Amino acid sequence: MKKKSGKKWKIALFVVVLALTVMAGGAGVMFREELTIVKSVCPIAGKENVYYMELDNDYHFEEFLENGGASSDGEVSAFLTNCISKGFYQVDVTNEGPSCSVVSALDDKNGHVWGRNFDWDGSVPIIVKCVPKDGYASISTCDFKNITGSAETLPDDFINKMLAIAALYVPMDGINEAGLCVADLEVNEGGMKAVDTEKPDLTITTAIRLLLNRAATVEEAVELLGQYDIHASGGISHHLAISDASGASVSIEFVDGEMIVVDTNCLTNFNLANGDTAAGGESARERYELLCSVYEEKKGILTGGEIKTALSRVSKTEGAWKTQWSIVYSEDTQTVDYYFNGKYEEPISFLF
Repeated sequence: MKKKSGKKWKIALFVVVLALTVMAGGAGVMFREELTIVKSVCPIAGKENVYYMELDNDYHFEEFLENGGASSDGEVSAFLTNCISKGFYQVDVTNEGPSCSVVSALDDKNGHVWGRNFDWDGSVPIIVKCVPKDGYASISTCDFKNITGSAETLPDDFINKMLAIAALYVPMDGINEAGLCVADLEVNEGGMKAVDTEKPDLTITTAIRLLLNRAATVEEAVELLGQYDIHASGGISHHLAISDASGASVSIEFVDGEMIVVDTNCLTNFNLANGDTAAGGESARERYELLCSVYEEKKGILTGGEIKTALSRVSKTEGAWKTQWSIVYSEDTQTVDYYFNGKYEEPISFLF
């Protein structure tokens, strides 16, 4: 992260340059695409520090892929700085590592249901609706803190709304219109070994964006990821929980430079490939075992309500690490329900 003093200087420079551009009558042309997105950034009524943003395109993501992607958050930042600010100021992105829970199942109509808790130490959620020109529409969640480095900085003014555009590239989780569900979970053991082959590069969060845009099934997701070198975001280890409309559900794990696919309907914060539930700490083990017991007791058939109940049982309401948001997706209704700060009686619903 840049020091705050340096970022303020750069933002101040950007304000001056933008003001001069406006005076010259060119801002509407230079920032036409960005201004359209900025207009969509708004707080969600009744939810403190929760925001919504909408894009009717992929905001240069295909260009990002064509240029070889990125092997670090810094390279993602450099690409976005050029796109969003035209090089006038720095856009920083990172992923500091969620501690989370995921469960996937089928309902009694053979439809896919899925749930996810995102646990962290303060977040500013931005729900991003993206409709690419050539890809699947998706609803994803970004933590604006991963862009600004502060849970106190909100996308309420023009500059911060411009920064919020970077949210498209740093989703923590998401669901697309084909029913593919993806979530990033921290792995509290070791580190992701650096890989450097002839394949193009992606960070964990840009890999999630790729899958939401292009993959309809777990099989397609695995094939897509196999075409890239996947790198850690935020300097920590990750794995990806991926499931689809058929009920197929896997953990994509990165061990010793290799991508390993593990079939599983429940996931927390340790690599299942190692079979060591203690590696993620006591909380990760307890949450995993509870989710598995619910899944097994119901023989893999759960309603959306039962998914929500399971999430509430493994949510964290005390201590430094708390559940920032929960998501319940139901294929039958094409509904994505969000719950914030462990308040499972107050959903915010989105439809594709």
